[in-house]
Amino acid sequence: MSYLKNIKWEIVALTIPAVIRNCPKCGNNAVYRSSGKFRVNANKNKLDIWLIYQCEKCKSTWNMGIYERITPADIDLQQYELFLNNDIELAKEYGFDIAIHNKNKVKLDFKNVEYEIFGEDIDLIKNDFTEENKIILDIICQYPLDLRVDRVLSKKLGISREKVKKLYKDSVVIGENNKNLMKQKINNRIRIYFG
Repeated sequence: MSYLKNIKWEIVALTIPAVIRNCPKCGNNAVYRSSGKFRVNANKNKLDIWLIYQCEKCKSTWNMGIYERITPADIDLQQYELFLNNDIELAKEYGFDIAIHNKNKVKLDFKNVEYEIFGEDIDLIKNDFTEENKIILDIICQYPLDLRVDRVLSKKLGISREKVKKLYKDSVVIGENNKNLMKQKINNRIRIYFG
């Protein structure tokens, strides 16, 4: 079985996931959204760096610890400048960092993360997936968005999830390593075959 065309889709997160944590003002668990801004505090020869979140309801803030009580020599100067300048890509990187969220004892909420899928379209109507038209699709995602393959294919192809599942059932869409593609989530990279 030969595949003649290789297409790459990249999933780009447009927003940072919220966190669920107790809000002292609201008195219960609340959704906190990232402000995309950092707080850098210097105390003598020690630094603390936090990513600032805000309660969706009452607007109270919470600082998620990134670095605590480190010396300036412990951090790369370029990264330090990015913290000071509230670099949005750095805020996104830390906003998706599961280990840091676990360390801060908060749960990430991926439900409302907005994302875009960039890459060449696949025309299911025009493409008959004959031997000359088979496609390898690589889907790449920099951040763990907790997205299922069927949802991504549905969005980018402009068809229902039921139609995606039918394509899978009819072996038009095939997963790598014969895994159940419709139940897989995209972590970093996944390869799909059309044909």
